[in-house]
Amino acid sequence: MMNNNIYIIGSGAIGKALAVFLKKQNKQVQLVRGSVDNLPNIETEITVVGKDETFAESILTTTFSNLKDINGIVLVTTKTFANEKIAEKLRGLNGHYEIVLLQNGLNIEHPFNDLGKVYRCVLLSTSQVTGENKVSFKTVAASPIGDLDGLNEGLHEVIERINTPQFQFREEASILKFVWNKTVANCVFNTICPLLEIDNGIFHRNLEAKKLAKDIIEECVVLAETQGVLLDTEEILENLLLISQKSDGQLISTYMDILNHRQTEIKSLNLEISRIAQEIGRPELVQKTKFLGQLIELKSKITHLENV
Repeated sequence: MMNNNIYIIGSGAIGKALAVFLKKQNKQVQLVRGSVDNLPNIETEITVVGKDETFAESILTTTFSNLKDINGIVLVTTKTFANEKIAEKLRGLNGHYEIVLLQNGLNIEHPFNDLGKVYRCVLLSTSQVTGENKVSFKTVAASPIGDLDGLNEGLHEVIERINTPQFQFREEASILKFVWNKTVANCVFNTICPLLEIDNGIFHRNLEAKKLAKDIIEECVVLAETQGVLLDTEEILENLLLISQKSDGQLISTYMDILNHRQTEIKSLNLEISRIAQEIGRPELVQKTKFLGQLIELKSKITHLENV
């Protein structure tokens, strides 16, 4: 029988929103800060502003140093570059748990593979910090969850434990395709928007930006086929334009990270696509995708150095 505890690693906008919704359903939930340690447990009032309703709950926030063991479900909502450190901290704790990664990118599950059952989730919800312990939340549809082998053993019970009316999840047998689709779209949004220093709406407003987006998608679709994953360029482009229209005026997370001198997730997006192409001896397949990723990496470093 699965333990009732739910640990949300990462106290960002998604983690806070999910914690509030789970607490509202009387779930035993706590936020575990992934970037700091050796801080006392605190109860924090967190407010989530949804489309038609506002929610507020008192959430226990802790750090790994306060945990003797972990039993239950671990939901990872941090940036992907923190996965190695988080996996290492989990290895130092006893207990039994399933891990669900609520993150974007390819092969981000690798640091956790020796820790037991790991599921991937493709988020179809967004959340933004709007104030101290206050976030806004929007959802498009239930977010799919699955394991990469497609068997999904034990997943039904996990979804029952973490599902809420406001933040819904569903089982998906072909999660790998969803992961690739989302990664490809992110390879577009998380490079072109920060480099142009513009909002997400650029692709439905500007034909040249749309053309460049399609070029990146086409490169990634060809590479995905070499990995046994069949994607549809027009389907991804159509979804990208829909997201662009719905998020007109909003800034992508990578651009916000650069502006705030934070590390980006570009290594699990464009640069991971490039690494895969290099690994199979076909680097020429994703030249534009790689170049845009390298520019983001450089822009992030320059911005950081200028702030020092």
